[in-house]
Amino acid sequence: MNLGLRIAIVVVLQTAALLGMVGSKQYTLSTGVPIVLKTEPIDPRSLFRGDYVRLHYAISQLSIDKLVGDREFERGDTIFVLLRQEAEFWEAVSVHHAPPPAMEKQMVIKGRVEWINQQNVLRQGAPAEPIRSINVKYGVENYFVPEGEGRALERPAQGETVSIRLVVDRHGNAAIKAVLVNGVERYVERFF
Repeated sequence: MNLGLRIAIVVVLQTAALLGMVGSKQYTLSTGVPIVLKTEPIDPRSLFRGDYVRLHYAISQLSIDKLVGDREFERGDTIFVLLRQEAEFWEAVSVHHAPPPAMEKQMVIKGRVEWINQQNVLRQGAPAEPIRSINVKYGVENYFVPEGEGRALERPAQGETVSIRLVVDRHGNAAIKAVLVNGVERYVERFF
């Protein structure tokens, strides 16, 4: 095989990989069901990409003992979290190794177990009870904002709340659709 053909094959494969990544996100954005999650934003900065908001969701730290579903997870495991809509925000109901069936006003989101924490809680007159919690990443923990605007999301004004509207496709993949401040869209992801 000549050098020109090898280079052409490498270029085609790299282009296909990039198109696949972009296409996957666009599929999720266009077919996903919108949900709103409560967040605790933190504002770091990337030298190469500018301001971004690092997001921590209420469903990022889960107490396995308070949820139904599977009990044993290890770091790096794929996890499926069944969410239920409670008023404005969606909350975790159960955790699973495989996608569970979802009923009306429920949604399954896929993530990866980042770490597991086990603590022994002492109660007066009773033996120590282990409480296990896991930290889950869903692939939607960073959001880039225009230069100089990240601090406003990191430190909202008194009484302001920041939440995120995600879309979740039928496979459990999530993408950020909008950043909301007091329930009003501040930043919105657009299709091409």
